[in-house]
Formats: sequence, structure tokens, C-alpha cells
Amino acid sequence: MGHTLKATRLVQLPPELLYLILSPLDACDLVRVRQTCKALKVMIDNSETLQYVIDLRYFQMIPMGTSEMDVPPATCRKRLRQHDAAWQRFEYKQKCTLPSMMLGPIFEFLGGVYGSAGEDCIHFTRLPSATDSNDLHCWSHPVDATTSVDFTFCAAQDLLVVVAYSPDPRTHAYDIHLRSLTTNDVHADAAQPILKALDKDIIDREIIQSTGHVNVQIMGNYISMLLWNIVVNESMVGDYMQMWDWKSKNGYQFVLWFHNGINDCSFIAEDKFLVIDSRGTVEIYYVADKSKPPQCTAKLSLPSLMNHVSYTEAFTSENIISASMPPYPRKSYQPSCSFHPSTNDQLIAIHVSVTGTMDTNTIDFHRYSFFILCSAILELENLYARTYGQPTLNGPKLLWSTWGPQHTTWFRVQRNEDWQSSLYGFRVVEPISDPSEVSREPRRLRIRDFNPHIARNYHAQDTSDWRGRLVEGELTSTISCPFTEPLGSALPYREIVSEELFDVDDTLMDESRILLLKVSCNLYLIPSAYNEVW
Repeated sequence: MGHTLKATRLVQLPPELLYLILSPLDACDLVRVRQTCKALKVMIDNSETLQYVIDLRYFQMIPMGTSEMDVPPATCRKRLRQHDAAWQRFEYKQKCTLPSMMLGPIFEFLGGVYGSAGEDCIHFTRLPSATDSNDLHCWSHPVDATTSVDFTFCAAQDLLVVVAYSPDPRTHAYDIHLRSLTTNDVHADAAQPILKALDKDIIDREIIQSTGHVNVQIMGNYISMLLWNIVVNESMVGDYMQMWDWKSKNGYQFVLWFHNGINDCSFIAEDKFLVIDSRGTVEIYYVADKSKPPQCTAKLSLPSLMNHVSYTEAFTSENIISASMPPYPRKSYQPSCSFHPSTNDQLIAIHVSVTGTMDTNTIDFHRYSFFILCSAILELENLYARTYGQPTLNGPKLLWSTWGPQHTTWFRVQRNEDWQSSLYGFRVVEPISDPSEVSREPRRLRIRDFNPHIARNYHAQDTSDWRGRLVEGELTSTISCPFTEPLGSALPYREIVSEELFDVDDTLMDESRILLLKVSCNLYLIPSAYNEVW
């Protein structure tokens, strides 16, 4: 006698089995499933674990640290919301001052560690987290001040990179030392202890002079170095970018030469970076094949300018999320916060200055900052490929009118304001001044949060005890001098201004802290105070 199989509806399954089916889904899929029927909505809404997955996506955060693995999901959700609320209300938990020795002209604040180059040492301070006391952990590594040029580090990989002039400039321009951030020994994961920048055999040119500005960055397995005003061969001047896989035993590296000049470059993912040239063009490069140099995949134009006006400077604010996040942390690395911004998307800031004869018929200059989401940049990369195919040297660019107004938000920078904002995840912090004031009196701080989920759902939340305001995004047709086409104001953001005044000239930030810097009489930036906002 045959058996008839009886179909079982999904919602008729035991709750334990239904939970196992839903658990592997990401936040987007859970939200879609939640909208299918009342029973599944109740199931997801009553599960703290599934709600925690959705909350992490909503706040664009990821959990950090093995200590969080045994914490109940309900507690994690509460901590996550408290973390965001502290930023929204500008509530900091503690304040401390860094040692006076941390006053070098070259400094970095990455992964909860502040580093500053002194006369013969690089000084480091690991800043306390919200659960620590005010005690600072400080250490120093000696360097040769006569040859050292730049440094950077990645606390998550225990990596310290020190750039020094080559002992033999006829063969290569710089030595890049790969060391342990904690011990100053040669890094255990480095394929070789020293990388050679602008090796004569690699660039196939003779180096005449290499005393221009340099900038070194770490992005996961890659180390990149930007070198300006390098004189080679018969007085040929150019800008170079060199990049290495510092863990590769195959010696992967490449050199890009920008004969028309380059203003800045910045990673937007481990295998993609932006290049801004001196003509107001933003280019996207992709490391698709390690046997070849990165390929330019898209070219974007900045807004066009009036006659007799030109871009004189353009650079990005580094968003170092991807460089200091998993999957890179070592056992010795202890995250300073339970939550870090997700690497799925982040904010990109581009700062430009324009100079020329404007509406007053006199030579003048203006400064601007505009913001765009990394996800939008990647969409534009696909749009360029569909429209023009592979970029060429003198090929077309995506016009500003095609991409700019609908994807960016611009701000005019006043003359007495700091140009470069501190950027981390979707948040931007900066000191603000009264436009009529010239002196450096104590100032308020402004935080803008461009998280699209928060802005989109702002009016659906209980904001009765919130501070600040929501600025809605909009498309505008207004054209402002010295541009000949509309700028962007499309990105909505949540803004809060501190009630407290701070003696500050510049700011740095990470996932849970703001570092305040004050310019001393010798023009060095001195860390004057540090604020934990969670």
C-alpha cells in the first residue's frame, strides 16, 4: 500500500527548525522574509538573535572581539543602540590628556593607537577604551631622524612601516622597513624586511632627485607609496605610485607613473583605489590580476569651472576602516570597542580648492569638501563600463552632470575653518567657528552622520530625547560661482553640534573616540585632549 506525502507549509514547522532555516540569512533577506506573512514577521521580531543581525546592518556595524561571543544577543543589541545614542547625543564617558612628548609634526591615529614622530623616536600611545581606566599605555621605537621620512602602522596586524632615504640613492630612492608595532623587530609575516621604493631596475629610469613629499598607506596585504615631484633621467619630473604585497614571497609590486601629475590617491577597498589628478579628474583603479599593474576602470570629471578658474588642489580624507579591520587582527590585538563600522560601505570625502579670476575680477580662491558613498563609486564604475568600455589615456569621462548632483553633498569651507574633516565609517567630525571670528578661541565640534539607513528612518523613530537635526538630501539646480553647473546636495545626514567648547584646531576620530589637536606656537599639532564618546 503506497504512502501519500503530505506537504507542510514553512510556517507549520516547529519554531526550533524554522529558526535554524532563518539563521543563515543576512539582514536584507531577513527583512524580506519578515514582509511575506504575519507568522514569519512574529517569528523574526521575537528572536533577539535575528533582530541583532538586522540591527547590525541598520547601524552599519560589525561586532568585534572574542569577548562578545558569549554575550546574550539582547545585551549586544542594547550596547549597539547605546553606542549609536552616545554619538547622536555627543555624550562622552571620560576624558584624558596625552603626554607632552606626543607632539611631532608627523602623526597617525589608527586602531586606537596614536603615533607621533619625535626627534629620534616614534612615540606610541594606546588610548583607553570605554571599559578601561584613564591609564595610557605608551612605548617608543628609535629611528634615525636624519633619514626618516614618513611612517604609518596597522595595529590589527601589528605592523609598523617606516620610510627612510636610501643609503644608495643611485639604485633606489627609499627603504621601507616592515617592523612589529609592539616590539620593533622585523615583522614575522613580512616576505622581506625592507622594500625598495623606485628601484632603478624596476622603473627603468635613473633617479636624479627624490626629495619631494611622500605618503605611505597600508591596506590589508598591500603597502602603497605615493611620491611627488620625482626627477628622473634628463630633468623629467613626474609623480609615482608604487605598491607591494608585503606578505608575498613572489615579490608582487608595480609602479604607476603619472606624467601629468597626481594630487592624491586613496583606497576604497583592498583591491581598488581612487586617483585624483591635477586636472580635476577622479580615476578608479582595480587590482584584477597580480601579474599585471592595476587597471583604470573608470574616469569621473569634477564640476566644470568658469573661464580663468582652475582646480589647484584636490585630495581625499582617508577612511581607514578597511585597513584596520578583520580578517587581519592578530592575537595581540585587542579592539577598543565592541563594534566597528562595516566594510560593506563607507563615506568618501574629497576636498578641492579652485583659484582664478571670479566674480570680483580679482584673483581669489575657494575651498570645498564633498562627500559620496563608496557604494555609489562602485556603481559608477559599472556605469562607465556599460557606457564607454575600458578607459583610455585621452578617452571620455563620466560628466559631472551624469553622476555628481545625485550622489554627492557639497560644503563650502570658510577661510577660518579647517579644510580636512576627520572621517570614520559614515561619520565626520570637525571644529566649527563663527565666520566673523579670526582668532582661535575654543570652538564647538560638529558631527555629521551620513548612514543612509538612519537618515531614511529618522522620522519613524522616537527622537524626543535626541539632539541635533536631520538634513534632507535634495537635487538642486542652483549654480554657484565659480562653477558652471549645479553641485550636489543629495546625501541626507544627521547633524549634532556640541554644547561644550573645546580648545582645538584639528580632530581625529575612530569608532568610539575623538582626539583633539591644538596647534602650538611652533606650528606642531599637539594632542591636547582625548574624548571617549561611548
